[in-house]
Amino acid sequence: MPNLTSLSRKIAKRLGAKSSTASWSRPVVRIATVGVAIGMALIVVATSIVHGFQQEVKELVVGFGSDIQVLNADYDDQKIVRQPAIEAALTEFEGVRAVHPFYTLPGILESQSGVKGVVAKGLNEETTQAFLERFMVDGNVDLEEDGAVLSVHQAQRLDLTVGDRFTVYLVGGPNGVRPRNFRLTGTYRTGLLEYDQEFMFLPAAWIQEAAGWGLEMQVLAEGQAVELRSFGSSAAPVYQWHRRNDSGTWEPTREVVGSTASLVPEVGAEFMVTAVGRDANERIIPDSIRLFVADGTWEWERLGGSWQAASSGLEVYVEPGAELWDVEAQIYDALPIGWRTETVLQQAPEMFTWLGMLDLNVEIIIGLMVLISVINMTSALLILILERRPMVGMLKALGMPDASVMRVFFWQAVRIVGRGFLWGNLVGLGLVALQGATGWVALNPEAYYLDVVPVRVDAAYLVGVEVLAFAACALMMALPSLASLRIHPAEALRINR
Repeated sequence: MPNLTSLSRKIAKRLGAKSSTASWSRPVVRIATVGVAIGMALIVVATSIVHGFQQEVKELVVGFGSDIQVLNADYDDQKIVRQPAIEAALTEFEGVRAVHPFYTLPGILESQSGVKGVVAKGLNEETTQAFLERFMVDGNVDLEEDGAVLSVHQAQRLDLTVGDRFTVYLVGGPNGVRPRNFRLTGTYRTGLLEYDQEFMFLPAAWIQEAAGWGLEMQVLAEGQAVELRSFGSSAAPVYQWHRRNDSGTWEPTREVVGSTASLVPEVGAEFMVTAVGRDANERIIPDSIRLFVADGTWEWERLGGSWQAASSGLEVYVEPGAELWDVEAQIYDALPIGWRTETVLQQAPEMFTWLGMLDLNVEIIIGLMVLISVINMTSALLILILERRPMVGMLKALGMPDASVMRVFFWQAVRIVGRGFLWGNLVGLGLVALQGATGWVALNPEAYYLDVVPVRVDAAYLVGVEVLAFAACALMMALPSLASLRIHPAEALRINR
């Protein structure tokens, strides 16, 4: 059996030589090879485009947000009070790449050319700017105190260029709409038009202050007179006074009630004053300030405003290859009561549903291309068997079994399919490389979210698909090879005469 198998392969190899195909079946073999190559090239291009779309769109959506967001479970309270211990614990989980706060508020852009609604997202030393820097078109992301970054679409809509000033109305907090003047320091374009139209970037401190997440206390002291002022609440806060006793603990006192007081600066006297929102539903974070005596006069130590202790939430970035839902479950279990998680799949379900539907399109394309390749090869193999009838008759007359004769044509078909797969891969990968290098095939971003067809070769996936496709084509070649069984030696040799 091994000898006959080896003989079948040698005969098939000889039949595949150019000198042996210089006959009327040679164009048929070429057409079959081209058909298989075109089908394979389409499979390579289709899978690369789909994987490119899925990766690019996901990276863009995650770049504007994150893989997982930690938010307040109360939808009426769009902030969380940060807890450093919780943030440090989240970074230690397996599959978590980074954790940092984020700050967002709805806003309205205004220039002399018009207005536009946006979502203002804050940047500071804790947030990541790598994503934004990757897509900068003009200017830079180095936000100064009054600097802001707009998308190219927003800047064109408002007729702004780098260096121009414009007004941003931040909507939120107890004081309602808060107008601020900013200077355009740079413009960006990701190609994801839906998000480019929505997001602008500015210093996070402006958002924290405008959101009214907490109070900021100030003290005016002159002699024995002390006046307390607080900002960030629409209602006058209640000031709670505590005095440090000899043992070092703070005791509530009614010595002074209200925002003004007459305090004798006694040596060692020390007070802690906390401003609390009058209406508990305002959800304002209290701010505290410490009054103490130094050199016979009142001095104070302020915390800088309690709004700095709050953020819109936390952004959690997941390591590539980590299971999103497993990481999300770990994070949710570690959160305090009143906090919740939201994955990027929940934030943009329509986007990922569309991307998932592309997988079905690829599967249909792969199935059709394999079917067309099988049909082409079946036709070509039947013609090859018909042309080689005299050879089949001679081999059978010399004693070669029918199974070995079948294997001659089976191996010949496999060689043709392999040649088609080789050329198809070269053409397909060449087109993918050309698109990746030049981006010569453009898209309408309003319809496809991106302005250029993205491509990405998933080597493991492509090899798996090609192995299955090659195996399917090769196994199907056993059916037309059965036609050689119907050739009888006597009839074949008579025809040859």
